[in-house]
Amino acid sequence: MVGSEINKSLILTVGEQLTKVTIVQELHKAKELLQEFGSELVSRKLVVNFEEVKKVDTLGVVYIVQIERSISNISKDLKVTYVNVPDDLAALLRLTSLAQVISSDN
Repeated sequence: MVGSEINKSLILTVGEQLTKVTIVQELHKAKELLQEFGSELVSRKLVVNFEEVKKVDTLGVVYIVQIERSISNISKDLKVTYVNVPDDLAALLRLTSLAQVISSDN
């Protein structure tokens, strides 16, 4: 299953790695989920869950940028929350202007 639904929230669970090796696969998984639920997402909240991530590199930042870009193409009102963000990814995001998009629920 690409994602799951809880209380009108759509959950996108990121795999164990978010690296050069897996970035294409993870972005494809996110794109499939957004296409599948595209019009319904306007009235929902998307939760991107990093709980399973054990390894991340700088492409984790690219992942967030692509998620944000895809979401903005669907709806400006769609709420996105990033949960269980790994410390290394949070540190990378603090080096960019994207630090504010991650949830405080690390």
